[in-house]
Amino acid sequence: MTTIKLLAAVFTLCIAAMAALFARRTHLPGRIKKAEEFLENDEIQKASEIVKKILGNKQDYVPARYLRARILIKQKQYLLAISELNGLLGINGFADFVNESDIHYHLADLYHETQQWQKEVEEYRAILRFNPDDIRANHRIGHVLYRQKNYGDAREHLLKAYTQDPSLDDCLLPLGVSCYHSADHSNAEQYLLKSLETSSDTAEAQYYLGAIYKSRKDYESAMRMYNAVRKDRRFLVGSTHALGEIYFEQDMYDEAIECLEEGLKGLDGKDEDSLAYRYLLAECYERANKITEAVYHWRKIYETNSSYRSTKTKLEDYRGILDNENQRVLFTASLEELQPLITEVIARLNYNIISKSPVNVNEYFYKAFNIKRINEPPLAIYFNRTTRDITESQINDFYKRMNAENCKSGIYLTTARFSIRAKNAAASMMMELMDSTFLNKAMERVMMKRSKP
Repeated sequence: MTTIKLLAAVFTLCIAAMAALFARRTHLPGRIKKAEEFLENDEIQKASEIVKKILGNKQDYVPARYLRARILIKQKQYLLAISELNGLLGINGFADFVNESDIHYHLADLYHETQQWQKEVEEYRAILRFNPDDIRANHRIGHVLYRQKNYGDAREHLLKAYTQDPSLDDCLLPLGVSCYHSADHSNAEQYLLKSLETSSDTAEAQYYLGAIYKSRKDYESAMRMYNAVRKDRRFLVGSTHALGEIYFEQDMYDEAIECLEEGLKGLDGKDEDSLAYRYLLAECYERANKITEAVYHWRKIYETNSSYRSTKTKLEDYRGILDNENQRVLFTASLEELQPLITEVIARLNYNIISKSPVNVNEYFYKAFNIKRINEPPLAIYFNRTTRDITESQINDFYKRMNAENCKSGIYLTTARFSIRAKNAAASMMMELMDSTFLNKAMERVMMKRSKP
């Protein structure tokens, strides 16, 4: 009888223990559910109290730890939330209670909020290991990589997200820009044009479309895009520089100067882009015969970087020009204003000009007869106002024009010098070369003659 009572007591205790365990197991999820309801209703204090009590008895209870992390996020205690979530990943069996990808999503958001960009990317990469086609992960990591200017990888992820969900309009601009930087201009143009239809801020898309059209030499379309964004401070320097290059290519130096002067206020002054910008402006002033202004900008460049391109040589050349009255006249007057002077120089060579035509603002082509040998065929004369050495290519171009004009011989007259290769090329072309040394002496004689009463 005693044995039976003992067994009954043990059985009763077991039943009670199992009941207690069952009650405990069912009680915890119920309390977690209640805490979640409080959190959803923004009753954070009540939710926190429940979680604190649960963790006081069972500190590694995953649902409570996860809920505490969510409470910390709600309270914007991001660093503590990061620590809590990373702690969860170290608990054995955590995946039985929480989806691991959800933890990585939270961590990615938190790293974004705390500007830990690289860690944000790592979290999205972790998500993609579970599901390489995850739209949200590809979408978000694509944008992060785009902000980091990792255009190749950004393009891959954004394209995967956009292909699966074409409603993700915010992929269009970064996709277009990423394609542009990957030298895929055709797709870049398509995405950028689409982005113009869906975005209220179109400046960046227009800026890159301008760059695409400029590379194709579709200058009309490029200028339309650049002019549309030049009032936007973000693109002031880039757009005015590009417009200046377009005008320069078309020998429209006054227009280039006006445009480039507008962008000067946005220059950093020391970086490579700023130096290139100012150098282009100086070249435009040079071509427009505004030497004083050109020298001013070359000096600005020299003060920042004395070895930048040919700035030092330019300053030395123009210092000599500005200090020499005869040369100063050659470089500060227009070629139209210089025609009487050039005609007189050519006459001193015993040639009479029979036709002339401008090539650009610094170059002129003449046909002339030798006044002492009038039965000889006409001769071609090319005048080039520049400080750069004349190249072999320029000699060859003149020779082609000589032949096209049925001239058997020619004279190349310049304010600069001739390169060795240019001299060698001219030797076999029935061409006489006259450089700055000859021109300076000829100018001195002409000016001396004019100064006599």
